[in-house]
Amino acid sequence: MSNLNYLDGHARRILFSHVTSQVSQGSSVDFGSIEVRRYSRFTGFLQATSVGVTGLTLRHRFSSQSGGPWQITSSTVITSGATAFSGTVIDLLNYGQHANFDIISVDSTTTYSLLINGEPMR
Repeated sequence: MSNLNYLDGHARRILFSHVTSQVSQGSSVDFGSIEVRRYSRFTGFLQATSVGVTGLTLRHRFSSQSGGPWQITSSTVITSGATAFSGTVIDLLNYGQHANFDIISVDSTTTYSLLINGEPMR
């Protein structure tokens, strides 16, 4: 960790922040696997603008070790519709010591904004 002014795990930490990013149909975006054992939950938002019906799917996976195998896998689907703007608030419990977030599918070229914070134990 770089020069942080707080103890790791005792303050909200931005894990991913992508503003006005774009992903094309048939593509995916992997935000990587990170150590998250100090965080009890993940909060943030995901907004998408698409000309398709489904928009995009954000997958979140959890494991007890880096790189998997992934014991828990779930996803959040953003349905945007034709030229619509749609979004959701993200509030997930942490089920592992390592987490992986990725966009696994889009039905057309989609512009998105994503923010995921690691929330401390309370």
